[in-house]
Amino acid sequence: MTATPFDFEPPRLLRSPHLQTILSSRANPSNSSSAAAWFAGAESMIVPVEDGTRLKAFVNDDHAGAPLVILIHGWLGHETSSYLARAALALKHSGYNVARLLLRDHGDTIGLNEDLFHSARIDEVVDACNWLAMRYGSTRVGAMGFSLGGSFAIRIAAHPRRSDSIAAALAVCPVIDPAPAAYAIDNGFIGYRWYFLSKWRRALRAKQAAFPDRYDFGDALRLPTVSELTEEFARRYTPFADAAEYYAAYRIDAARLAPLAIPVSVVVAEDDPVIPYSSVATLPVHDCINVFTSPLGGHCAFLDAPTRSDAIGRHAMQFFDQHLS
Repeated sequence: MTATPFDFEPPRLLRSPHLQTILSSRANPSNSSSAAAWFAGAESMIVPVEDGTRLKAFVNDDHAGAPLVILIHGWLGHETSSYLARAALALKHSGYNVARLLLRDHGDTIGLNEDLFHSARIDEVVDACNWLAMRYGSTRVGAMGFSLGGSFAIRIAAHPRRSDSIAAALAVCPVIDPAPAAYAIDNGFIGYRWYFLSKWRRALRAKQAAFPDRYDFGDALRLPTVSELTEEFARRYTPFADAAEYYAAYRIDAARLAPLAIPVSVVVAEDDPVIPYSSVATLPVHDCINVFTSPLGGHCAFLDAPTRSDAIGRHAMQFFDQHLS
């Protein structure tokens, strides 16, 4: 991987990666009255994909004829996750139309599909993005994702079924190699393990309640680490033999990037406490990929102030202005 410095210099009091990451989850601009009205005014729809799966999206197409950017949240996130809301508003103010796509079983979509979400379900996400591009993309379309959503954005860009109108992708703190990320969550600051396990258990309980004849997670919900729960989840509820095979199914490697033919920008922080920089550094060199690194920034944060992140918004505007205009 070759990298370019990312223009981000937080105030001294905001240099802790944990403070960046924790404040980022609380600095949600969708709570302000004007922003809340804009988010509430989005068109909500069920997006059909080829295999009968139903995904949900929220679209604000305020700017006639403007390019569309499709935003994808991270694992266990939703349409108004703080990092997604900040990006959506930055793109809105820059003149873009914005779609926020929910991955299967995220947000309020637990009951839409009987089969469980897993991170290798790329085909349905590509189909949904193609549908949104066809319906709302009056000009060229971009994809932008965060964390696991960043992994999806990169894989969308490299997917052979990607619509030609999807012309650029931006990934912020993406999962490149899943195994080190699971290890970091389990063995780093205990708050992250508690956070992700609590949200995952809540989602699994909701899935079981929605489909009680299909699911009984039982003892799996008592497993104490993300890695152990992933192993059980992979063996029992995915087509993969174990966690290693599951991780390989969505790891971003040279073979997966071989079809890539559109520009991809990747923004990462070397101090990310959730996605280890050492795993991001395994991203293969590719002519279409530009990697931007900052020593600071935490996980999907890059906060210039306790409630504001301009750095990602500026980068998204510059990147999409260059490739979608």
